[in-house]
Amino acid sequence: MLRRISLWCLCGAVLTAAAANTDGQTIIPDARSMPPHPHPHPHPRPHPRPWPRPPQRGVHLEVKRHAITTSIVDGVAVTDVDQVFHNPYSYTIEGTYIFPLADDVALSRFSMFVNGKEIEGRLLSTEQARREYESIVRRMRDPALLEYVGTRMFKAQIAPINPKSDVRVRLSYTQMLKLSNGLVRYRYPLNTQKHTPTPTGELTVVINIESKVPIKSVFSASHKMAIVRKDDHHASASLEARNVRADRDLDLFYALSDKEFGMTVLTYREDGGDGFFLARISPPAGTKPGDVMPKDITFVVDTSGSMSGEKMRQAREALKYCLANLGAEDRFNIVSFSHEPVSFTNGLLPATSENTESARKFVDGLRGNGGTNINDALLTALAAAPTDDTTRPYLIVFLTDGEPTIGVTDPQEILKNVAAKNTARVRLFVFGVGHDVNTHLLDLLAEQNRGSRDYVAPDEDLELTLSSFYRKVAEPVLADLSLGFGELGEYDLFPPKLTDLFAGTELVVVGRYRNPGARAVELTGTRRGGKERFVYETKFTADNRDADFLPRLWATRKVGYLLDEIRLHGENKELKDTVVELATKYGIVTPYTSYLVTEPGQVAMNHPWLDQFQVAPAPGGGTIHMPRGRGSSRKAKRRASGGRAQDTFSGSGGASVAVSESTQLLMLGDAADLAEASDAFGGDERKKGEAGQRKIERVGTRTFYLKDGRWVDASYEDGKETTKVELFSEAYFELVRKHKELAKCFALGDRVVVVIDGTTYETVLPKEEDD
Repeated sequence: MLRRISLWCLCGAVLTAAAANTDGQTIIPDARSMPPHPHPHPHPRPHPRPWPRPPQRGVHLEVKRHAITTSIVDGVAVTDVDQVFHNPYSYTIEGTYIFPLADDVALSRFSMFVNGKEIEGRLLSTEQARREYESIVRRMRDPALLEYVGTRMFKAQIAPINPKSDVRVRLSYTQMLKLSNGLVRYRYPLNTQKHTPTPTGELTVVINIESKVPIKSVFSASHKMAIVRKDDHHASASLEARNVRADRDLDLFYALSDKEFGMTVLTYREDGGDGFFLARISPPAGTKPGDVMPKDITFVVDTSGSMSGEKMRQAREALKYCLANLGAEDRFNIVSFSHEPVSFTNGLLPATSENTESARKFVDGLRGNGGTNINDALLTALAAAPTDDTTRPYLIVFLTDGEPTIGVTDPQEILKNVAAKNTARVRLFVFGVGHDVNTHLLDLLAEQNRGSRDYVAPDEDLELTLSSFYRKVAEPVLADLSLGFGELGEYDLFPPKLTDLFAGTELVVVGRYRNPGARAVELTGTRRGGKERFVYETKFTADNRDADFLPRLWATRKVGYLLDEIRLHGENKELKDTVVELATKYGIVTPYTSYLVTEPGQVAMNHPWLDQFQVAPAPGGGTIHMPRGRGSSRKAKRRASGGRAQDTFSGSGGASVAVSESTQLLMLGDAADLAEASDAFGGDERKKGEAGQRKIERVGTRTFYLKDGRWVDASYEDGKETTKVELFSEAYFELVRKHKELAKCFALGDRVVVVIDGTTYETVLPKEEDD
């Protein structure tokens, strides 16, 4: 028997893969399309199994490949989509292909080919598309497609799709992209995870950008993409993955500016509340010799006995890489230390070929033996800091694999000594090797001395990590940065202190503001001894909800900062309560919070990673939740097997390294980092539960927790009366039409509790289905 079913392909799911609505694809069994028996048999035959009414939701095609290639030239984007669908069933399928289009997408061309033949499609207006989506939702008894209500629709018939065979769909469209506040945004609809039981087999995204106006910054707020700025006028972004699941649209931004240092500002503000902003500061893509500041740099390398063998070999190779890539005007030194520091030279030497060759020979002679005298090694490096030359930054790169064992061993004394000696605003960059380091000492050394921290696991390549870091700091272009916002009323900026700006890098600052309007943002810094000043006219909007990822990004950074404060300085009630409040509202997994809100203001500690946490004493009094021996961020997870039994607030061991990395990811992660990692303290906090159901979802700035079979808005107060709305009733659809934001909320599932304009709505099953 030929079974004809309707296939709805919501192409908007690039990252989504095979199955119900992956690429927007959903298969809808249509009982009315079932043909009568064409050849009646004279003998009695078994009755065929009745087709279910209403249609079941589980039928789907598989997406074997989804390739998106986009060329953007001066704001005109041409997008080519190439998809291969597979029919895994033993019967033929015919269906309808749907591509959702935002209302503000101006299309100038749209063509579609199926297996090489061009087919006709129809572009539906927003109102026509709304009726079509509602019709599908009613027939399927599945609210998932409500997510696309409010968009237009391109619709085309696809038939037949033969059993156990593939169908290739290619489409192309052109659109004009808008320039706002110096920023251009490109979006491609990929958020179809809720429709997709299986992942996309192969996903590729390639976006090439060309602009007459210089391109200052390119970044994705949704996915971790490879970004290449070829020069000031050409850039590209790419993504390649296999067996991926799509739970967010592809969102790419690029900034245009004629200024030497580009600055772009994204804002989010709901009328009546304080706003959120993200500022990105970018140097030119290509640096000229005069743009780069000469620097002073000292490498402080642990040569204690624990560094012997492979670690020492990798450290030597990394040092030789750094020496080979010093700038012509740079000055340098090397300090090795075990029981006492040994300097390559007194003071700093110019990076001539003769001096660097002598330094290479010094490095080749480094061997691991003896104890660990951290205090004297750092003081020796700081003593070389020039106090009368402010034209060049002085960097110290400090590498160690252990705790202080010789000389001054009290971490507080070491911190005090370094602070007293660092009178020249030296930047201290810390690398901890292995699990036996004191993370609290190293983290505080970096925090208090304008640097950063990084950790290298025993199975990681030290040479690669250190050389990659050096490439980032090799060419300083602006030092001692500060930002001024005039009468904006900014607060809660993260990071609280700006670092120097290096060629090939960007600075990202997020914060809040009270006073919307046009503002002159002032960036100041020093370069080659002179003061530099740049002014950017920027509009901080009064009501703009497009960049809805910003509130959670800001909250995540603040939570990371507070957790680091608690970890390094001790817990207090105010800090803990703020962490719980923000983490609950924005769905951030922390040592204090987990998936499900159990009581108002309380969150259950039932996450598999968080099960590893224990209560431990904090320095200065109080307690903190510390891991027993597991990591959390992607990199930190590799620490899991390396934790030591005494992993407490002492700051040593694999678990302590993992927590340090986790809080740093929260503090410094960009929007795409957080989207990819989901959450530092729990891997994917939306991980499926025992029944395969996700426990947390985010819709715009809202967070929903799965409780007793219902998706509950985090802002809902337990026990408060709700207004019941019957699923798929006319009142249900009328409410969606009245409140556009409800469409995506209701698309979460059959049972949803959501607060809109002070009223709490709860969707309930129709009585016959509930029975």
